[in-house]
Amino acid sequence: MNVVLLRTEGYGRAAEIDVGGLRLTVVDGISSAEAPAPAGLVENSKFDVVFVVPGSWRRAVDANPDGERKLEPQWGWRYLGFGRVVSLDPVRLDFGVLELELALPPDEDRQVGDSVCLAIDRIRLACAPS
Repeated sequence: MNVVLLRTEGYGRAAEIDVGGLRLTVVDGISSAEAPAPAGLVENSKFDVVFVVPGSWRRAVDANPDGERKLEPQWGWRYLGFGRVVSLDPVRLDFGVLELELALPPDEDRQVGDSVCLAIDRIRLACAPS
């Protein structure tokens, strides 16, 4: 997956990226405090996600009856994430162009293949250690 930084307002602020043709607004976690990161390909990119833990897993599943996989922009860097569970330990969801790892509390009802809808507060772009 190629992640291209298009523009940034600086560390901890809004950044616009392109991932597989999808433009997303994320939190910049790659710039230094002194200077914004330059536009271009982000090597070793990874994402940290802050989301709203669903009140019940069943409601999250019921909110995506068609099994959609997409990130629907709300405002700023907030999204509704429609995805499918691809692993449980750790919990990873496929949102179409992105697979994101979520720190969800244990839930006996959760299964690989579940399609869910979750409110995503922010996605932070970071770099994985090489």
